[in-house]
Amino acid sequence: MKTLLVTAAALAAITTPIAALALNEAQPAAVAHTQAPARFSVEMVGEGSHDAILIPGLLSPRSVWDGQIETLTRAGYRVHLVQVNGFGGTDAGANSEGPVLPHLVHGIAAYIEANGLTDAKVIGHSMGGFTALNLALDRPELVDEIMIVDSLPFFSVLMGMETIEAARPQAAQMRSMMVAQAAMDLPPPDCDAPSMQAQGMAKTPEAQCKVDQYSASADLRVGGNLMYDIMTTDLRPRLGDLKVPVTMLYPVDPPAVTAQMAKGIYPVQYADAPDVTFVPVQGARHFIMLDQPDAMNAALGAFLTD
Repeated sequence: MKTLLVTAAALAAITTPIAALALNEAQPAAVAHTQAPARFSVEMVGEGSHDAILIPGLLSPRSVWDGQIETLTRAGYRVHLVQVNGFGGTDAGANSEGPVLPHLVHGIAAYIEANGLTDAKVIGHSMGGFTALNLALDRPELVDEIMIVDSLPFFSVLMGMETIEAARPQAAQMRSMMVAQAAMDLPPPDCDAPSMQAQGMAKTPEAQCKVDQYSASADLRVGGNLMYDIMTTDLRPRLGDLKVPVTMLYPVDPPAVTAQMAKGIYPVQYADAPDVTFVPVQGARHFIMLDQPDAMNAALGAFLTD
């Protein structure tokens, strides 16, 4: 159980586009012309007749999904790659202060409406999966299905906290820690000596290197704000009202994380959701798409044909 906590909760430590569009939550109807700071950007790839929206996890850039683009475009999907402002070396803008998650959820809903996407499948990793679940609960009419890659409806349960009230002090502490780290002049990551954080979240040396590079290029102020939002948002009481089918991928990496241990977390936390398909992925840690791209793409292919 302790190792699984590290796998999913380690978030706390840390294609040529056809078009790019930045959104602002205050003026969703004029997304292409807004002058106010945006919360995220979207790059579109492909010219398919269906739409898939991909949301990365905390600190991750859109390139984390590079290995999935071909699977999606070959299946006839136009791919919408989200990137939170402040991640991937981009300017944080309004995300540097205050809540971020509600604006992200609202902005993606506005993006779907503004672009007339009628059958969108939303795929999210970690924080992105939490965002997809939040979107499906808030605006189910905008979402066809969602795929969640290693995320829970209440992250703080992995740290032994069962209520938002219990989570607030630690969430605030983690936010402060990340904000303080953002002001430090840290050395660049060394791929020959990956951080303990990266080793906990990814299995292969190549994937561990990428995780460290993602963290190094991210604005930790934004990461801290989002981490606070996620740790103090509990979606479990709303799961019974979920109207959108969910495919939920989770990692299994024995002996640290056995199938039995994983089953004691994921199905239990999603127990009230009416339609969830669980897909365990062997030999992966938190970054399933980096550790096991073939298994990730096989699950993605099945999800797209449902």
